[in-house]
Amino acid sequence: MRIAIQGQAGSFHEQAAKQWYGPDATIVPCVTFGDVFQAYAHGQADAIVVAVENTIYGTINETYRHIESCGAPIVGEVTLTIQQTLITNPGTKLEDITAVYSHPVALSQCQHFLQEHLPQAAQIEYFDTAGAVEFIKQQSSPHLAAIAGETAAQLYNMPILKRHIQDGQDNITRFLILDQTTTVTDADRATLVVTTAHQPGSLLEILRTFAKQSINLTSLQSQPIIGQPWNYKFFMTVDAAGPSLRRAINKITSTGHKVTLLGEYRTAR
Repeated sequence: MRIAIQGQAGSFHEQAAKQWYGPDATIVPCVTFGDVFQAYAHGQADAIVVAVENTIYGTINETYRHIESCGAPIVGEVTLTIQQTLITNPGTKLEDITAVYSHPVALSQCQHFLQEHLPQAAQIEYFDTAGAVEFIKQQSSPHLAAIAGETAAQLYNMPILKRHIQDGQDNITRFLILDQTTTVTDADRATLVVTTAHQPGSLLEILRTFAKQSINLTSLQSQPIIGQPWNYKFFMTVDAAGPSLRRAINKITSTGHKVTLLGEYRTAR
């Protein structure tokens, strides 16, 4: 299987992909989230593993927009505990560092550490955590550092100056698996897009429908509708699948709302 991910070898996306597909999966590295979905659309990958939210950073809104237009359904999820580390060239000390490179999500997860210990260092966004490690190794400068996981440090044979630098120890990223070749038989969760009818109380009406079916709503994100200023659609994840979910969807659509089911899958354990 060829799995498209945002990032490269040593990234958290690669770890999530191999957790789901196993160590023999072929990773298709991509620079941006848009590139990930383009690789799949052009037949360069068989499946996608993509991050959608983090317990410190919050929702990665961009990925939901791509998922909605992708032809592959969501068939699973992976949760990964993220331990961020400060990686440098050999011999570097904290006071030497003038710039820290990493993915913007990783930088946002480590603000307390950076403000307390590296207030003098510029925070420079890079397309990938592991890519940032490779970059500072190529530069061979004692003034550069990268934030990434321990796997990236090992892969590029770079020393870890500080460990566990994320703002909270419960730093967990949720990844979704999109794959047309996988059949899900034990689904208990679903992700859907709801476009409400343009009338007062529409969202409340939808939420009440789920409540009456005893369906728990685990996440709710609004997204603007392109071409319709100030109108929004809602990405929802619910703890339901199969007949109970169908009954709720039928009720919602019967009252003038539009529902697109993006996938039913098993909750990550």
